[in-house]
Amino acid sequence: MANFKRSLPVFLLAPFIGMLIGCAETDTEVFFASVPTHDNENFAYTDIHQLSLTLSGVTKEIDETGFNPILKCKLHLENTRHGPWPQAWVAFNISVLASNSEVSSLKRAGVLQGHAMDIEFQIDLPKFGIKSSDIAISIQPVAWMPSFPLNIIDNETAQ
Repeated sequence: MANFKRSLPVFLLAPFIGMLIGCAETDTEVFFASVPTHDNENFAYTDIHQLSLTLSGVTKEIDETGFNPILKCKLHLENTRHGPWPQAWVAFNISVLASNSEVSSLKRAGVLQGHAMDIEFQIDLPKFGIKSSDIAISIQPVAWMPSFPLNIIDNETAQ
């Protein structure tokens, strides 16, 4: 019994030390380059946490053979920074403008593979006679996060 009383404070001390380590304040400069001190300021992220996508390879094809015209569009997004994560999950809004008025707004999300992503979509146009040169594509980012490959092994087939 004497040995038990001596070791009891060690058991109480270990969880307390664990809680202190878990509650330790982390350095915000790892994620943010600057943290706002006033309401009108914004967070500035460090370079490693920024993603810059370029839009290229836009092809617009209008099919007017049916009852209503259909726009078939393909585009290519690429991360120009080529940061440490070759895969990233991104979410964004695509606005399709025809003659300076918004025809459609699409919400998309997907994974950049090797810092790039190809996107295809088709939408109905409001009227006939719209030329592909009259159509503009605009992309607004929503969010992104690094993505890592996932492998699922079936336990029965592994044995």
